[in-house]
Amino acid sequence: MCIRIAFSVNSEYFPHWMPFMLQRCEDEKMSETSYKGIVVLDVDGVLFKDIFLKRIVRSRGVKKYLKILFLGIQYYIEKISIQHLLREGYKLAGNIHTNEALMTADKIRRVTHVRETIAVLKRERYFVSLISAGIPNFVLSDLAGEIGADHYAGIKAEKQGDFIRVDTETLVPKIQIVDGILQKLGLEWKDVVSVGDDPNNAELLQKSSIGIGFNPSALVRKYSDVVIEGNNFLEILPHIIPSNHLPKNMRRARFYWKRELFRKSIHALGSAFPFIARFHTPLSIAILSGVILLYSLSEIFRYMGMSFSPIAFITRKAQRMDEKRGIIIGPIFLGLGILLTICVFDYSVYLPAVLIVSVSDCLSAIIGNLFGKLRIFRSRKRTLEGSFAFFAVSSIILCLTVEPSMVIPAAVTATILELIPIYNIDNLLVPLGTALFLHLMR
Repeated sequence: MCIRIAFSVNSEYFPHWMPFMLQRCEDEKMSETSYKGIVVLDVDGVLFKDIFLKRIVRSRGVKKYLKILFLGIQYYIEKISIQHLLREGYKLAGNIHTNEALMTADKIRRVTHVRETIAVLKRERYFVSLISAGIPNFVLSDLAGEIGADHYAGIKAEKQGDFIRVDTETLVPKIQIVDGILQKLGLEWKDVVSVGDDPNNAELLQKSSIGIGFNPSALVRKYSDVVIEGNNFLEILPHIIPSNHLPKNMRRARFYWKRELFRKSIHALGSAFPFIARFHTPLSIAILSGVILLYSLSEIFRYMGMSFSPIAFITRKAQRMDEKRGIIIGPIFLGLGILLTICVFDYSVYLPAVLIVSVSDCLSAIIGNLFGKLRIFRSRKRTLEGSFAFFAVSSIILCLTVEPSMVIPAAVTATILELIPIYNIDNLLVPLGTALFLHLMR
């Protein structure tokens, strides 16, 4: 099927010798420069924080918009192919004027720091290519010029008078396009880094030397060497370029600490719930239950590669680099731990228990990461310095909330529970176990 798009541009945009893709750089220019490698960037969902075709169809009415959303969900869960999605999506869009297409693309929010990222890549002699299965070439032309990319390839578009024909039946695989670039640059697949988010990038990510999933779908996660969640495109750089070639604000440690401190600040918010419950227990229970439910739904959609709520945005900012394969259950355990502790025990018991899991855990993690040298039980995450900090902070909290004779035994109990080597289970066991111990000791 072909869709006509009202279009009026110079004929140089549609060379007859390039039927499937449009190149921004010429063969002579490509061969003149010695490139270290190629970085292939997807556009929809990566550089664009929305989907171009979805935004076009949105202006066609609620019914058609709901249809494209349903098609998108089917595609992301691998029920339909990219060809089917584009065929039906452009059918819903109908005839599109070029100004509408360009203005729509211009209004879509970009990932942050994309220009700076591409500038650094080019400084390090990487050839940057934008490849999209669903965006017409003339739209990619503007984007490539805007962000400084070397090359772009989009959906096949042929000029016919004041219109172009968009061919949704003949889609060139991304690896075939990259093969052509590699041949012209004299490079190999070991020199390719690819960044994508949706199932159409799976084969490309598998074949590349480094495959980076950027807010990826479930399938893409399986084939990604690195998963990055969030809106800061600079975070791809430490996985491509050695740290000693990057300024300090672009190195992996900087991004790690930004995420870790944000994560711990969210974790520390749990300390507010004992005080809310003190004055209105049903309200605290309702808030906790609602947040747990909303977070769980948000995580399911995030894992599929689709944003569901502002909570998904928070999760992406707080997610660690090694948390790439599944749903992040730590906040669920933390919420359940606080909720059950408040429901089961009285204020004098749940106050210190919840403060310990909310505050002691945060400070011990920061101190352990900064100063931790001695690993406990050869654990990758637990250090003697971090556990001592947990014990010390817990002791201070207990000194302020319980009888002196209970401080040391309760702090030891909480520290032992925190050391259990099951990922994130301490968020559930520390408040419940500490509260139970205090209840039995009274």
